Amino acid sequence: MSAMNLGAWFSGARVHWAGARPHCAELGCNVRRRMWRGLSWWHGRIRLRGSSYCAPQCFENAARQCFSAACAAVAVGSPVQHRIPLGLLMLSRGQLSNWQLHAALAAQRSNRHRPLGDWLHELGFATEDQVTAALGIQWACPVLAWREPRDSACASLLPYRLLERFRMLPVQFVAASKTFFVAFCDGIDYTALYAIEQMLDCRTEACVISRSRMDRELERIGRQARNGDRLFESWRDPAAMARITCGYALKLGADEVHIVGCGEYIWVRLDAGRDFATLLFRHPQVMSLRKDAELADQSSARLLPDKVAS
Repeated sequence: MSAMNLGAWFSGARVHWAGARPHCAELGCNVRRRMWRGLSWWHGRIRLRGSSYCAPQCFENAARQCFSAACAAVAVGSPVQHRIPLGLLMLSRGQLSNWQLHAALAAQRSNRHRPLGDWLHELGFATEDQVTAALGIQWACPVLAWREPRDSACASLLPYRLLERFRMLPVQFVAASKTFFVAFCDGIDYTALYAIEQMLDCRTEACVISRSRMDRELERIGRQARNGDRLFESWRDPAAMARITCGYALKLGADEVHIVGCGEYIWVRLDAGRDFATLLFRHPQVMSLRKDAELADQSSARLLPDKVAS
């Protein structure tokens, strides 16, 4: 998109940033800087990865490099191997009999997308509280004794689509210590926790809650989903993602942008003072790799029908 077309598209949009104009991190931007200074609606800077960019073209070039790196780094990790699988853990605690465990494993083979604990509860072999407690032991993290969150606004810090995908729930954000407490119901996903830490510059603490509580809370949060979240399900290459991000940054008047890979999504946050917007770009390569991994798991399960799954 040419400078004149982009200027016409965002006519009336004025971008203001406080502070002196810094040195631009983009190499060879002097020509662009003089060009953009002539446009009345560009008055400042934008930050990405701790560096400042003096013009939209400079920022877009840097964003394209970030998206290229995020796409190249996307991969499907292998499942975490626990010392004791959930079924054996509950068996050792006297909460299951041997035949109950094998019956639940047989049921799970019909639908490996559902965790074993879900089958144990559905078949009446264990209560939901027992499954949740065993999950906390398995992952060495506390079980959340549920109360209404003291910080209800923290739910808006994470895109709802990621909450659904990773089955996680924002519990509380403690600003003083920059600690984000996040709950899971099917096991801790460290990929999601790492992405949150990178995006929000905080540390995370994980806990577990029951699946029924997770379902209710995700449904409640879904009804209150932010209007500022934008989801792009169809594939776009790094150049297209950079153009879209630059356009939203200009429209919002963002002064800082963060780009982080998170599973099969690339998560973008645009900060504009106290306001922010979220963009999520889907990476189809991850979905293909995930399906291949699931097919491999199913083949392994058929070859080893008596394997004790976690």
